[in-house]
Amino acid sequence: MDQAHDPVPTSLASLPSPLPEAPPGQVYTDEQWQTLFSILEVFVPDISTSHQDPAASIPPAQYDAARREVLRYAPPSSSPALADAFLSEKLVSNPAFIAYVKRKFQIWVPPNDAKALGFILSSLNTKLGSLLMTGSKIPIHLQPLSARSLIVCKWSTARLAPLRAIYGSTSALARAAYTYSSSILISTIGYPDIPLQIERRPTYDFTFHDFTSSSTPTTLTTDVVIVGSGCGAGVTASHLARAGLKVLVLESAYHFPSTHFPMAAGEATENLYLNGGFFTSDDNTVGILAGSNFGGGGTVNWSASLQPQYAIRREWASAGLPHFTSPKFQDCLDTVCQRMGVPSLTDQESLARIQHNFANQTLLEGARQAGMAVETVPQNTASKPHLCGRCTFGCSSTTKQGPANHWFPDAAAHGAQFIQGCFVDHVIFNRPQDSSKKTATGVQAIWTSRDRKTSRTLTINADRVIVAAGALNSPAVLQRSGLTNPHIGANLHLHPTASIWSVWKQRTNPWDGAILTVAATSLEDLDGYHHGPKIEVTCSVPGIGLLTHPFRASPTLDSSPSASPLSAALTYKLNVAKFGHEMGFIVITRDQDTGRVYIDPSDPERRRIRVAYTPSTRDRANIWEGVLASVRIKYNMGAVEIDPGNPALERFVRPSYANSTSPSPSESSEEEARRIDDAAFESWIRKLRDAAPSIHSSWMMGCAHQMGSCRMSSDHKSGVVDSRGRVWGTDRLYVADASTFPSASGVNPMVSTMGIAEWIARGIVKEIKVSKL
Repeated sequence: MDQAHDPVPTSLASLPSPLPEAPPGQVYTDEQWQTLFSILEVFVPDISTSHQDPAASIPPAQYDAARREVLRYAPPSSSPALADAFLSEKLVSNPAFIAYVKRKFQIWVPPNDAKALGFILSSLNTKLGSLLMTGSKIPIHLQPLSARSLIVCKWSTARLAPLRAIYGSTSALARAAYTYSSSILISTIGYPDIPLQIERRPTYDFTFHDFTSSSTPTTLTTDVVIVGSGCGAGVTASHLARAGLKVLVLESAYHFPSTHFPMAAGEATENLYLNGGFFTSDDNTVGILAGSNFGGGGTVNWSASLQPQYAIRREWASAGLPHFTSPKFQDCLDTVCQRMGVPSLTDQESLARIQHNFANQTLLEGARQAGMAVETVPQNTASKPHLCGRCTFGCSSTTKQGPANHWFPDAAAHGAQFIQGCFVDHVIFNRPQDSSKKTATGVQAIWTSRDRKTSRTLTINADRVIVAAGALNSPAVLQRSGLTNPHIGANLHLHPTASIWSVWKQRTNPWDGAILTVAATSLEDLDGYHHGPKIEVTCSVPGIGLLTHPFRASPTLDSSPSASPLSAALTYKLNVAKFGHEMGFIVITRDQDTGRVYIDPSDPERRRIRVAYTPSTRDRANIWEGVLASVRIKYNMGAVEIDPGNPALERFVRPSYANSTSPSPSESSEEEARRIDDAAFESWIRKLRDAAPSIHSSWMMGCAHQMGSCRMSSDHKSGVVDSRGRVWGTDRLYVADASTFPSASGVNPMVSTMGIAEWIARGIVKEIKVSKL
């Protein structure tokens, strides 16, 4: 058994969580890397009045204005030297920036995708390829920054789809590398190393099986083996262990105690998330964020604890699953909520104790003033205050009652055991002669030590196998096990999401306080079938929020006299410098249309998953209605700048703020300013509405909820599992996670997942009791 102990922390700072070494080998040649970094530099160049490339220099007056703008939003008492360092930082010379980019390709970019980009990078170094893609025979990395900036910005609207794709992917990569590698950026926005409201409490001291020694047996036997450690796995493990069953939980990732939380962004994306953090659907229309750690999504979610609404449960029941509207299923939902200390929506006294930060209070009051339905979102925080704005990188206080803080400690207290670093390759089946069904008898897995130096093949024999690896990985387990039901991996819902940011006169420190405590719900049923968006608040740590700040090529491509080759980059830098004065909403829709998740056919180990999903026109239209409502709320509540989140659309800047010179305007001048502001806003929002159809196809959504890929159904022709979570065509094999949702939940899916897992676990206990009669 492995029971690692961290040193007792001597300060409130998180312990380091170093990343494993990247595998040896060269992804690209030196020339290809040089070309790639010459493109990335376009998005985050150094800004100065005396650039090495004279055409990339900006006039002294423009530079002075930029410096003043940076200092306007920097922490109080910041020096001009900080603004100069921020503007002039040369990221492509920053070792941390370079290391981030290279590591991304060494570990996380699928080899076929890296190979395709490598072909383009090599083509850019040929006269013909350069001429076709840049209009010049001179290789792009040999061209001055000013010329490169014009070339790359033109790619954003190129007729050739591959050029638009290169622009989108390199823009996202550059912005992520900038966010995760620049200490100057962090200082400029005033993001503290240690949260001001941090609390530290110890984590449960888990014991994990260790197979480092070659003499340790690699065949184990248990009553129930659970594949995965997310929300469904936690509830199932707790219930079955309490029932006296011998439970073994397998997690492919690793456990981190609370002393490591909240992690630094660059550590968290790899240690706590799937595929190294954000990864995209095949067509780059959705950026996906999914937990991958001991505790799964429950370790990194934002505490929102909403039960599925009646309209959704009625829809599921009408599909031949009547238990979803039964008192027994309601009891499952209530049970998991009560155990986590989640107040009900009728418990106004407890809900009133939830503390709202600036963003949530703004949404609460702004939606109310607009006449919209708005509600306080219950939290799974044991009815305690929870002001952790960085919980997406782990909860230092252990207040959030997810799998690692509540369900697995309870399971362990009742005898459950755990293995981390354990990738389940497939389920083992035995086909009895008297049955047409395959009976699950265990799993075969590959265990890898935490230092990645030792691997062992494990055989786990079990009376029952429960797959709870999440909606992205549970289908892959079933597919690797030889199951061919066409619904496995299909019917994938993602709750596509848009981010809307705004700037405020006062400093907001958006990373402080509880993350998501309010939801505006008036638009959630736009079609009569409960498809539509909710407006909520997003996590505002830089490592999440800044990734959704778009880079707009239009300032560089503008034909106005003030435009310069670096105008787009300067505008982007000035926008991110305002982050300490910002706050963000998300518009998250219950999607009607679906995609699929599948195993990457080019991966010989069959581990890597890919997602084929394109937000449909009607789902995008629903999101856009939420965007329009969000920007109006922000404007009415006093935002001085509003970013609709799409690079094809400009920010709104309140004229009275942009042109303000008098610290104490008269009453008449205030009325005139309001009139001008209102007219400008209405003109801008009309442009947003008119532009909607044209920007839908190029608009990248976000996603933090994955559901439905092993759909529960009334028969084997329409889904993967039956009403008790049993996989059709098999015996003693179950799925118990968000992949079982018959359709999208329409709310943050944690409680729905847990309620379904509780329902399935109760059924398993009943089955076992009946089998023993």
